[in-house]
Amino acid sequence: MNIRRSGQQRPLTYERYERLFIEFSERVEKVLVRCLYVLLAGLLISQLLLQFPGVRKEITRVEPLEGVPYVRQSEE
Repeated sequence: MNIRRSGQQRPLTYERYERLFIEFSERVEKVLVRCLYVLLAGLLISQLLLQFPGVRKEITRVEPLEGVPYVRQSEE
């Protein structure tokens, strides 16, 4: 297998292919880990914001449909 770079052809040996694959996969892995951190931070922030009734009312459409909360009365 040959790779063309700037008009030159260099044979792609197994060792070179393996080195290129490892370099590529390490870069992709770093990007995926960063994306995972961003998504996790977004999840935590959104869940934190949902703890505040004023914010929850503004960002959810289900909140007005909840109805009256059930309050259990103690038996005497």
